[in-house]
Amino acid sequence: MLSKWLTTVEENGVRVETVIEKTELVEGDILNGSVYITPLTEDEEDKIDYISLKILCEQANGELTVIGKHSFEVVGTIRSKDAEIMPFEIMPDERWVCGVDERLIFQTTVIFLDGTEVEEVGYISYDTE
Repeated sequence: MLSKWLTTVEENGVRVETVIEKTELVEGDILNGSVYITPLTEDEEDKIDYISLKILCEQANGELTVIGKHSFEVVGTIRSKDAEIMPFEIMPDERWVCGVDERLIFQTTVIFLDGTEVEEVGYISYDTE
């Protein structure tokens, strides 16, 4: 079982890392983790409008359905060294139970003030047994 999972987006002089504490969830677990924002340049101007986290169910035919989401603006976050930290928790529900040919996707989308959107995805699992 993976204990942690990480995705990284680098764009517009900023690195956004999403860390999930546990990718294999069972009934009663909460999907939790943190988003770390680190500037890669000396430019202190805020470049990110907001960050969106989505849980998607991918069906066998490739169709995606949003079954969970969380978003936040980059204001009033916790700072550690050079990074801003934004913790999150998403509570699974019955929609997270996938069929045989389906899988859960965790998607991080970073929306920049200039309108640029960058996405990174990974896979998680949820089991009720």
